[in-house]
Amino acid sequence: MSLQLSNMTDEEVYSLLSNKKRQVAKDAFEELYSRYSTKLYSYCKKILLNDESANDAFQETFTKIIEASKKGKVMTNFAGYLITVARNLCLNEKENIRNTMVYVEDIQMPSKLDNDNKELIEIISVALDSLPIEYRECLILKEFLNYSYSEIADLLGVNLSIVRIRIHRAKEKLKDILLPYSKEIGFLLENEI
Repeated sequence: MSLQLSNMTDEEVYSLLSNKKRQVAKDAFEELYSRYSTKLYSYCKKILLNDESANDAFQETFTKIIEASKKGKVMTNFAGYLITVARNLCLNEKENIRNTMVYVEDIQMPSKLDNDNKELIEIISVALDSLPIEYRECLILKEFLNYSYSEIADLLGVNLSIVRIRIHRAKEKLKDILLPYSKEIGFLLENEI
């Protein structure tokens, strides 16, 4: 009998990670990986602004998920747990690399920006990085990863109103920071923020 993992909830698939049959556990991991790897890596990349650090946090997140499963952790909200683990790892990594230089080439920006305009990319990257982590995190989840306000609230374990406030404040802070450059990035201030 073959398991239809694609029809199972995240929590049901997660419970199979600790299955004694190695192939079942492997298939369960691959299913969860296929469901979340793209968004999770993108989240880590946008928080850490560095490919190598993002890759480390991304891999460590999945390692911790497997470890939690083997320890018998019961899962009621897999997506929330996954983002919480990734968030904690990213915050720890940011603390470890606080004084490390970030290269502009490592920063992924919206496609509307011209790669030839490195100064503009650097200005926007610095502006994003200057936001408090709780604002930047909500903004990244909403604007770059296309989560809804309620999904963000569930993922972060906060009220919906807090998510709305954080995103609004992030946008306002970005506008304030980018205002001196508004002639160069006027389209961004109106359309992206």
